[in-house]
Amino acid sequence: MTDETPWNRTLSAAFEEDLLTDYVPDALGAADIRHRLARGRALGTEPLNIGQLQVPLARRVESIPVLSCAGRAHLLRLTEQALAAHTPRREVFSYRSPRWQYRSAYQARQHHLRALAARPGLPLVLVLDIHRFGRSLPLDTLLRAPWMTEHLAGTLADLERAAGRLLLPGHRWANRLGTAALAPLDDTMAVLAPGRWARWGDDLHVFVRDRGEADTIRSAVATVLAPLGLRLSPDKCHVASVASVLAGPARVIAGRPQELWRTGLANADERALRYALSRTPPDDEVSQTLVGALRGRDALLPRAVHYLDRAAHTPSAQRAATQLLHTAEPLAFTAARLLPLAGRRPHLAREVPDRLLDSAEASGFLPLRELAYRVDILRGRRRPHAPSPRIQSAVLSGLLDPRQLPQTTTLL
Repeated sequence: MTDETPWNRTLSAAFEEDLLTDYVPDALGAADIRHRLARGRALGTEPLNIGQLQVPLARRVESIPVLSCAGRAHLLRLTEQALAAHTPRREVFSYRSPRWQYRSAYQARQHHLRALAARPGLPLVLVLDIHRFGRSLPLDTLLRAPWMTEHLAGTLADLERAAGRLLLPGHRWANRLGTAALAPLDDTMAVLAPGRWARWGDDLHVFVRDRGEADTIRSAVATVLAPLGLRLSPDKCHVASVASVLAGPARVIAGRPQELWRTGLANADERALRYALSRTPPDDEVSQTLVGALRGRDALLPRAVHYLDRAAHTPSAQRAATQLLHTAEPLAFTAARLLPLAGRRPHLAREVPDRLLDSAEASGFLPLRELAYRVDILRGRRRPHAPSPRIQSAVLSGLLDPRQLPQTTTLL
C-alpha cells in the first residue's frame, strides 16, 4: 500500500512524536522519512544503523545505543503492526497506542495517583520497579507474546545481535514493546488490587491497606515476573506513605515559568528547571543565567538548546548560545544537541568550533556526521565528502534549506 491513509498518517504522527526523544536529531528533520511513512513507502535498506552515545542521565552517565531515524521508523512500523489489536488495561498510562502522547498521559497518571491518594483506607503505597528492565527483558519473552509477528521477531533478533539489548532508551517502539510485554503483570494486579494501582513503563504504584497486603502483592508480582525472565529491583522497591506519591510522581509543578526558573536555581530543583526551560518565553534573566545553570547539570542541555532556539532572536540568548558553543566539552552528546541549534541558525553556525564538528565526525555515528556536514556547509565550508547518499541527494536537490531543519524540540 503506497497511498496516504488514516493509518499511515497516524504512524507518521507517532514517529514525529518519537523524534521528541531522539538523542541525535536528524539533519533533515526526518521530513523525508515522515513523508514515506505517511505514504506507506519503503524506508531504506539499512534500518539498524546503530551508534553508541555517552548520555548524561539524572543520576549517572550511561552508554546508550541509538538508531538512525530510518531505523527508528522501521521498528516503529513493525511494532505498531504487531500491536494493532493489543489494548493495555486502563491503569497502564505509558505508551498505550500510536496516538499516545507523553504530556497528556503523564498528566492523566498524576490525576489518577492523586485521586487514589485521596481515597480513605489506603494509607500506604507499594512502589515496585523491575531490575534493569530495559537491559534485562529477554528476547524469548517477546517472541512468546501473543501479538508477536515473524517480521518483527526477525528484526528484534538482528537488533539484539547488533546492540546487545532490545529496549533502547528514548525509542517509542521500545517503550511500546516493553509496556505490552508486562500485560501478565497487569492481569495479576487487576485481581489483587482492582482499581488501586497504576503503571508507567516498569514502575508500579499500588495503594494498599497495610504492610501485610503490600507483602502479599510484592510476592505475587515476583512470581508472575519469573516466567518472563525478570525480577524486582531490591533497591527501588519499598512501601511508603501516600504523601510520598504526592511529592513525587503526582507532584504538580505550577506557576510562572520565570519564577520556577528562579526558585529552581535557588533550591537546586532540576525538575523545576526542566519544566521552566520548556515553557519560558525569551527572557533576559533566564538567558543570562543559563550557561551557569548547566554546570553540573548536563542532562538539562537538550531543553536548554530548545529554549535558546526559541529565544535566538534576542541578544542575551545569542550571547548565551555563543558562549555555550565555545565552552562546551567536545563530546558526541554535546555535539548532538548543539549542532541542531547551529543548523537552524546560520549566525550560530559560524560560531561552531572545529573541535565540536570533529567530535561528531569521530563518533562514527552516521546521523551525527550528517549534522556536522550540514553545519559545515552553513559555515561556508564543506568537509571532503558527504557522509551519506541521503545528504548528498539533499545537497544536490537544494533541500538543505529552512524548510527541512534539524529539530530542537524535545522531551529529554
